[in-house]
Amino acid sequence: MLTCAPVRAVAGLLVASLCGTAHANPAEVFGMGSRSAALAGAVSARVDDFSAAYYNPAGLALAPDGAWFGVQGATSRLHANQERLPIQEPIGIVAGITAPAPLHGPLENRVRIGIGLYMLPSTWARVLAHLPDEPFYPYYDNRTQRLVVLPMVAARITDSVAVGIGFNALAGLAGQVVVRDGPTRSLAPRLDEAIPPVLSFNVGGRLTVDPHHSFAIVFRQTFSIPFTTVADTTVAGSPIKIDLAAEGLYSPDELVFGYAYREEGLTFSADVTGSRWTGYPGPYVKVTSELPFVGALASHPPDVPWRNTIGLRLGLENDFGGTILRGGYGYETSPVPPDQAGVTNLLDGPKHLFALGFGFVVDKVKIDAHVQVQLVGSRTLRKTISSSVDTPTFDALHDEDPKTPGVQISNPGYPTMDSGGQVFSGGLTVEFPL
Repeated sequence: MLTCAPVRAVAGLLVASLCGTAHANPAEVFGMGSRSAALAGAVSARVDDFSAAYYNPAGLALAPDGAWFGVQGATSRLHANQERLPIQEPIGIVAGITAPAPLHGPLENRVRIGIGLYMLPSTWARVLAHLPDEPFYPYYDNRTQRLVVLPMVAARITDSVAVGIGFNALAGLAGQVVVRDGPTRSLAPRLDEAIPPVLSFNVGGRLTVDPHHSFAIVFRQTFSIPFTTVADTTVAGSPIKIDLAAEGLYSPDELVFGYAYREEGLTFSADVTGSRWTGYPGPYVKVTSELPFVGALASHPPDVPWRNTIGLRLGLENDFGGTILRGGYGYETSPVPPDQAGVTNLLDGPKHLFALGFGFVVDKVKIDAHVQVQLVGSRTLRKTISSSVDTPTFDALHDEDPKTPGVQISNPGYPTMDSGGQVFSGGLTVEFPL
């Protein structure tokens, strides 16, 4: 028969199966470097520094030889009803370098290499898990909590055409936990975990029609970190096997069209971005198991109908004789469905972004700073109670104790949940010529 220890272990793992991971990349949320962030990210047709690794790798072909270092931070005034929800790991360090590739002949000075980095002060990556009914903002949750490594290479095909490719690199986690009865009847565990590399790409092109007009197109491939673990346990001769799988730190496929106009010291830029969130498998851990006397069990995470999004970003920059002022505006629809009558409390809304920044030069060292505010639209989730379901689903809840008078619901979003608020961020970036 099963002992209490494995029963508790199985129960704990099944509870863990209801936890979630979330999305990725702080550059998507707050920008990468103060120059691009101050323009609200509307830079695909004009970027020419280390942040090209994210916004448009083709911009590297026009970047100077330089090294960048800076710091960014954010604070949240997002709320779920009356509760304030903070941003985890709110401080990050940005860095990058660009240089010509060591080539000669026809390719000399036409191919450039570089790298863009976003680093956390105390860790490489952090993923927080949530229960399906826990209120949180998936657009912001975990997105500032990982190391971002973006190596890139770009080439000027002609004086008017540049192309580039960047790679979004990190690592996943896969392995096995094996537990057997030891020689003294104690549990003897063995852990075998691998860290396989995970790689996706950003590819872009840039066309400079004349000194005034340039156009860009960028594709960013889906990125996620797979987590898979098999727990294979034998206790008192009873085998217990549980498989856990999830995709954390997720970013969708994105297609960007950009335009920039220059006139003397003034530059206007615009980006339109489409994001394919309908391909997202969801932020919940999936579990399958084989238990003695019970047979096959599996978790049934909520099936969330994610929505594709469209975003518009505008930027304006003016050089006042060495002092540069920048401003930007962005709008993005929400990937989170506004109607969640059942178990989930995924919070979000359409977002308006306002950005300001400035830059100046001191002894050939360029200093840029920026601030941003993101306004997340208000939403109210309203729950529905259905007598036709015996377990909570995405579409409805059920009375958890029909024998007790009244409706017994423990979901924190019942009967309604209000959400919305603001996210404030800012930073400073310094460029050193090489």
